[in-house]
Amino acid sequence: MRILHIVGDSRFGGAGRIILGLGRMAKSEGWEVDILTTDPTFQLAARRNGLGLLDLDVIRRPIRPYWDLRGLFKLRSVLKRESYRIVHTHTSKAGFVGRLAASMAGVPIIIHTMHGLAFHERSARSTRLFYSMLERFAARRCDRVVSVSEFHRRWAIDLGICNGSKILTIPNGIVDQSTAITAPLELRRRLGVSRKDLMILTMARLVPDKGLEYLIDAAARLRLAAPHCKTVIAGDGPARLQLERLACKLDVSDRVTFLGYRQDVDALLAACDIVVLPSLREGLSISLLEAMAAGKPIVASRIGSHLEVASQANIAKLVTPADARALSGTLLDLIRDPEMMIALGTNARRLYELRYTDGRMLNAYRDLYHLLLGANSTATSSHAR
Repeated sequence: MRILHIVGDSRFGGAGRIILGLGRMAKSEGWEVDILTTDPTFQLAARRNGLGLLDLDVIRRPIRPYWDLRGLFKLRSVLKRESYRIVHTHTSKAGFVGRLAASMAGVPIIIHTMHGLAFHERSARSTRLFYSMLERFAARRCDRVVSVSEFHRRWAIDLGICNGSKILTIPNGIVDQSTAITAPLELRRRLGVSRKDLMILTMARLVPDKGLEYLIDAAARLRLAAPHCKTVIAGDGPARLQLERLACKLDVSDRVTFLGYRQDVDALLAACDIVVLPSLREGLSISLLEAMAAGKPIVASRIGSHLEVASQANIAKLVTPADARALSGTLLDLIRDPEMMIALGTNARRLYELRYTDGRMLNAYRDLYHLLLGANSTATSSHAR
């Protein structure tokens, strides 16, 4: 049996690691797995995990109606030729084009994982209505929609994207990589962070939705009250130059370090003291789960998916999104309360072990695949009779 995961040109990140896990799980079942991605980092990761590639440039993030329509029909033709039993789409643009193409090609089973919506709680009403309409149309072309958080499942139902029988929640899960290769003190030394400094870490793709400008602003506000704080930003993206200019403008270039894309996130987590996640929107943040697995105290924006996780245990301090003053104040309170930092980190690790391991997530997807395969086989047999 063959499975195709459709991603398009989305850059390798948290969702990519989830897809690699799904690929390894399917291979363990004896199935053949391909990934449609044009991102070189994603392609390299897929090869390293023994997964096949469908290197087809048919899905790009920007909306270009004529180009997108050509890509849709080209993908449909490829799917008609290939014998994929399951097409599993990811991200908003790839999910829309991929589901339509798979439906037009007659693929037996189509699944879409909603790693988040194309808008967030603070988006304009017109934006929410437009993208909800597109999601509603695409949802009719697949067998199941998987939400990575219960918050987004309920929101999708409220928006009329699909009914409760079609959408289910499978929370993201990650592999425990809390054993760092590089000694924390040595890594801190390389980063210019002394033993006495307090290291604040964030891991994110550098795009506007991650709210990193508010973290840089907060670092500037902490300059006098907490001069021993150093902020480290791991990740790359189109907003990097703008963020570096902001750090320079606020005179915190010596206190905010941009590392670019890193593969040693586990080592960075072991070396840091606090993790900050100021995102404006997330499905279920892999960075959040990584910080939980590392047992680190977390300060995060008060958005739906963060609230969902934090409501289960006292694992994080939540702040109003896009509010640098609130973020700096909360960080200062936490820095001054070492016992609270320890308690948050301990609770975060415990909740990760209970609910957010990769084994729990992969078992849920395996069950879904077998359920749909069984239903499809029964329907095919009935039709043949």
